[in-house]
Amino acid sequence: MSAMIHRLIGVLQIAGGFWGFFELAGRAFVVREPLWFALLLLGALMFLLVLVAGVWLINGDARGRAWSQWLQLAQVPILGSPWLSYGWHAGAVAALGFARGGHWSFGYRVPDIGWQLYLGGSAHWFVGLNFLGLILFLLLRLTRRA
Repeated sequence: MSAMIHRLIGVLQIAGGFWGFFELAGRAFVVREPLWFALLLLGALMFLLVLVAGVWLINGDARGRAWSQWLQLAQVPILGSPWLSYGWHAGAVAALGFARGGHWSFGYRVPDIGWQLYLGGSAHWFVGLNFLGLILFLLLRLTRRA
């Protein structure tokens, strides 16, 4: 059962990593500002790590499980503030968010990739949780001894 779960998560990571890497790498070389170039290149490298971890996970390598756990955990938080905005997902997302003033939102997308890392952030406060990333992290954690 754990091998099947690892294969499914690995396929999602490979697809999301492949798509995200080429999307952000393509955008990085069009941007002229050095800071935006560096942030987009960092995102492309994160998607490349997801792709490699997915391949390792499918092959049954212990590194794949360990790396995939950390990479899934990094996809859980969503933050928007006047100083920093962060959100990342590879392959799919199912997120619940709360904004200042009591507004909330829920959304999901399959397939989808997203990379948001901005210094300077947004004008509004926003906190969210990617439930899919959290569920995949927990599945990898629970199947680690199998």
